[in-house]
Amino acid sequence: MGYKTHYLKWAAKNSRGTIVCFHGWLDNAASFVPLAEELPEYEIFAWDFLGHGKSAHRHEGDRYHYVDLVPFIDAAVTATLGAHEKKILIGHSMGAGATALYAGALGQNLRNVILIEGFSPMTAEPGDAAKILAEGVRDFKKAEALPKPYYKNFADAVKIRMRINSLTEETAVPLVRRATVKSQKGYTWRADFRLRAPSLVRMSSPQVENILSQISVPTLIILGTEGMPQLRQAAAAREKFFKNAELETLPGHHHLHMDNAATVAQKIQEFLEP
Repeated sequence: MGYKTHYLKWAAKNSRGTIVCFHGWLDNAASFVPLAEELPEYEIFAWDFLGHGKSAHRHEGDRYHYVDLVPFIDAAVTATLGAHEKKILIGHSMGAGATALYAGALGQNLRNVILIEGFSPMTAEPGDAAKILAEGVRDFKKAEALPKPYYKNFADAVKIRMRINSLTEETAVPLVRRATVKSQKGYTWRADFRLRAPSLVRMSSPQVENILSQISVPTLIILGTEGMPQLRQAAAAREKFFKNAELETLPGHHHLHMDNAATVAQKIQEFLEP
């Protein structure tokens, strides 16, 4: 049985191209609202991954595997654009890593790839496989049992998200509106808390490097000056595995495409239309 998925769409007259966006962990399609508003000349689709936003949760007892994001992206891109149009993909954080894997494995019909605060999944050494598998099994049970918090009003949920992600109220509101649902108990999160369980397995660095090296289209990697430090540290090494990549560091934190959307959009336009 399939799952019902949702997306946001922004239309454009005389579109300069179609962009398909994939969000980060525990975010949703609305995280691209600020960026889409700064790119009015492009037709834009932003998808909710399974377990996020308004998309369905996986069936009871099922897990969320990182590599399953790749066939999701494949299905979403095909459903959105058809098989023949050249595609521009934007991914943020978790969505960036998954987008990079998709581009390396199945990106023959892509036009460009843009990766924001992320460019590959987390990797692990082969010697850590048993530890990671054990933690994944144990923590999944904990995630299944996690109670969801309830907030008396929508504003309280917004404040929580602002604090967690260092967002302004203006950018947090669309994200939280799509991320919450109201019940008799109050407002709570739509997201499936099983997403909080870690992966059962992780790819090794050579595996990821092999996939990244297959990305043939022009790629833009955007990092924030106050983003995740480990990304800036890894970027110097990772960039060499892309055949045609441009690395830009812009002012902002991990969600700079939301709180510094104008600057990010300008860089994207320069990249797409040199």
